[in-house]
Amino acid sequence: MTTICVVLAIAAAACKDSLPAAPSELTAGVTLYEHANFGGQSAHLTGDVRDLKDFKGPCEHQDSSGGPGGLSTTYDWNDCISSIRVASGWRVELYRDEDFKGQSLASGVDVPNLQLVMGTCDHDGLNDCVTSVRVFRP
Repeated sequence: MTTICVVLAIAAAACKDSLPAAPSELTAGVTLYEHANFGGQSAHLTGDVRDLKDFKGPCEHQDSSGGPGGLSTTYDWNDCISSIRVASGWRVELYRDEDFKGQSLASGVDVPNLQLVMGTCDHDGLNDCVTSVRVFRP
């Protein structure tokens, strides 16, 4: 039974959806970036995301659900955003917790460094502390 559960856990982690990368010219939506100043991997959103854990991304997370004595490693976008670009006329709200809860930041302009915004994250501001995102069309 343990072997089946471990195999199912690995399969579930491998089945996460991917978010599209940033377009060459941002004319719609919001682009999330792994690093400050729009660096690292990117993800392009035109709609809300309730939980960034549901999408494959560049940040590694480990927990003890990997079975007896083992760690489970996943790669996703949760707590992985350090800067954002916002298309002209669009707005975004970033939330620290899933389902659009917790501390938030609303913006209609680019934010090159989430460390420099007001916030209580251990990494300063909201850097590497965003779990859900709301995207508003013009």
